[in-house]
Amino acid sequence: MSRIATDSVGDVGRHLPVSSSALRPRPRDELSAWGGSPLVHGKRVLDLGCGDGRLTLGIAPFATRVYGIDPDADAIAAAKRNARKAGVRNVRFAVSAAQHLPYPDAAFEVVILSWTL
Repeated sequence: MSRIATDSVGDVGRHLPVSSSALRPRPRDELSAWGGSPLVHGKRVLDLGCGDGRLTLGIAPFATRVYGIDPDADAIAAAKRNARKAGVRNVRFAVSAAQHLPYPDAAFEVVILSWTL
């Protein structure tokens, strides 16, 4: 069972297994549905509920910096491994819930919430 960030939001973080990323669209296809790379080009982006970093890593080539958070520690560990394996250096991942963001207000130009319950 995954380790879940504990706080006052109860069962936050319970989700489909990280392997469910295979069921989701490719990051470029998903980004295209929202208007393409101009949405994130040169911007600081927050990916809420990033899971294993699938979308976070997919938009990283277009953004200045991308932060991914997820309450599931195992998913964040997988995201960090995936970033290292891909050699992506402009991403940061943290275990956190959207209800308690570890960032100041207005820290991002774009916030993405995709494939998250």
